[in-house]
Amino acid sequence: MTTPRGPQPFPGQEKRLRLLAFVRQDSVVRVDKRVEDTAMTWPHLLVIEFIAAMIWSLGLFAISALFNAPLQDHSTIDCTPNPSKAPWYLLNLQELLLHMDKGLAGVIVPTVWLTFMAFIPYIDSSRDGIGHWFTNEVGKKCAIFSAVFTTAAVFGLIFVDVFIKIDRSVKDPVTGAVTGWPGYGTFATQYFPGGSELIPNYIIPIGVMLVLPVILVQLCIRLFGAGTREWMIAIFTGFVASYLVLTVVGTSMRGPGMDLYAPWALPETHQCFEPTH
Repeated sequence: MTTPRGPQPFPGQEKRLRLLAFVRQDSVVRVDKRVEDTAMTWPHLLVIEFIAAMIWSLGLFAISALFNAPLQDHSTIDCTPNPSKAPWYLLNLQELLLHMDKGLAGVIVPTVWLTFMAFIPYIDSSRDGIGHWFTNEVGKKCAIFSAVFTTAAVFGLIFVDVFIKIDRSVKDPVTGAVTGWPGYGTFATQYFPGGSELIPNYIIPIGVMLVLPVILVQLCIRLFGAGTREWMIAIFTGFVASYLVLTVVGTSMRGPGMDLYAPWALPETHQCFEPTH
């Protein structure tokens, strides 16, 4: 049998505890343990970037000294190059001009896409998988599927617009509307004022640009179980694929009159537009 230690209260008397004061805890000392696979921004990272920039600049200088720029003759009012193309990095927008209204292709579409990209961090606010390529295996599958799907879709739409599109050089004999489909100009003018230009230049392109991303997202969700991060990767990959396809087509498949040619049969750009009288 053990007896309690320390002073005990008298029989019938309760033991009372008193709080004298609050004692502020000293600050916790944290040990700064650096990760072994990290490096300081200065001088390690900046020195490497500076060396890479110098090598790149010297390489451009050597190329410019060894090869002449593919410049053409001085511009004259008597001869305009045919085709007259924009710089390569704007050929994607110039390609869009051939398939829809000029304001829609040159102003509205780029503005809407840039605005959408600005809202991507607010649509996908999750921090899971940050710093990892494609986030996970599902994201990688969505990116590959999106690249193949978008490349095939854009090429297909270009060929359809070339071979089955409305010939804007043919006019309806009754209404004078620019159309290549029998009776299309009459139907469009009768039921939709200005429809002969509204439908091919606005309704069809806008509908295609809205429907195809929705189809892509639904396919990624159903085939791969994609979440918000994964289908956002698919959408952005589709944009990159569209950019590349339009640039390639505008660079190596558009010839005189901006007609479509096979890359190996592309005529040289030395012809001139015939003056109209």
